[in-house]
Amino acid sequence: MFGYNLGTIIIILVIVLLLFGPRRLPELGDSIGKAIRSFKKAHDDPEVLPKEEAKAAPTATAAAQAKTCPKCSKELAQDTAFCPHCGQSLKA
Repeated sequence: MFGYNLGTIIIILVIVLLLFGPRRLPELGDSIGKAIRSFKKAHDDPEVLPKEEAKAAPTATAAAQAKTCPKCSKELAQDTAFCPHCGQSLKA
C-alpha cells in the first residue's frame, strides 16, 4: 500500500494516535475529509468560489471606493491607514 509495508503503516498509525489521542482522531478525520472534498469540488468546477472568497472578491463598487496615496499616487483600499507602497500615513 503506497510503497510501504504493513509494519511501517502500523508504526505511523501508532505515532499519530500518540500525538493526537483517541478523542481528537475523529475530529482530525472529519477535517481531513472536508478538506479533500473541497479540493475535489474546486478541481471539478474551478469557476465556483467558496462563500468566504465570494464575499472577499472585489466588486465594481469596491473599485469606485478605492483611493490613491497622496505621496506615491498608487491605488489603495478604502480602509487602509498607511500606504503599503511608501508608508505614508493616510489618516490625519
